[in-house]
Amino acid sequence: MAVSAEHKLTYGLFVVTVNSDGKDNGCITNTVGQVTTSPNCISLTVNKNNLTCEMISKSKKFTASIIDQSADFELFRRFGFQSGRDVDKFSGYYDCKRADNGCYYITKGVNAYISAYVLQEIDLGTHVMFIAAVTYSKVIADTRSADYTYYHENIKPKPEAVGKRDDGKTVWRCKICGYEYVGEELPDDYICPICKHPKEDFEKV
Repeated sequence: MAVSAEHKLTYGLFVVTVNSDGKDNGCITNTVGQVTTSPNCISLTVNKNNLTCEMISKSKKFTASIIDQSADFELFRRFGFQSGRDVDKFSGYYDCKRADNGCYYITKGVNAYISAYVLQEIDLGTHVMFIAAVTYSKVIADTRSADYTYYHENIKPKPEAVGKRDDGKTVWRCKICGYEYVGEELPDDYICPICKHPKEDFEKV
């Protein structure tokens, strides 16, 4: 099987938000898709390690804000490169409003949002797929949606050359988020602490 063929699939980008027991959280994902139009249902797949996954499973609701081409990297940094277990992602953040289901939706760098109620959970091993009924949706801007390719080419900062370290050690950089690991070799089971991608997504610089 050619893994590179899977890289040709197109993906939208979303901020998925949830409110459970008075706590707000959210994460960046590229795994929201419409599954039926009548009834109007969508799917969402989330890694089990994400706090967002636990909160959706408990509250049975979420909102997906569709990221558009006006978004900046700070949106991804806030919701994609830190864990809700460690920080309050909404602390000091004002580009959001409450949707009818009680979850925040994002108001800057997105063109629409969809609120949904979970009907079914499917255990996929490392991830959970939620099948959910759309309870409300709204277009808030005419800007074109951003896909994964657009993010890499236009939003994600380009890595700068590291240069030679004074101690002569090797630097490995995550191709996804830019995190740098210093050491001669990466452990086989190494996982990026920022974006959770494996050793295969690191390159020697």
